[in-house]
Amino acid sequence: MKRPKMKLSKKNSRKLKAAGGIGLIVVGIPLIPLPVPIGWAVTLTGVAVLTNNSDRAKKGVEKLVVKYPSVPRKFRAARQKAAELNPFSKNRI
Repeated sequence: MKRPKMKLSKKNSRKLKAAGGIGLIVVGIPLIPLPVPIGWAVTLTGVAVLTNNSDRAKKGVEKLVVKYPSVPRKFRAARQKAAELNPFSKNRI
């Protein structure tokens, strides 16, 4: 017997994704002081989920990028370094 697929409306889907992004940020912030950088990874994943689904979050991140222009370059450099070290990365150099 096939299981019926549940369909969410676009509005409810966006709300669910936004709640997930906020949840990741809430969980990630207390993990930031740990010696393993998992807190930053979880928090930034939450921010990425929010910016993909919310225009308001995109504008907030854009304001931060304008205020602190060196930060995105540091993240790009760190992401490139991680891609070089990751043997499973698609962008392996």
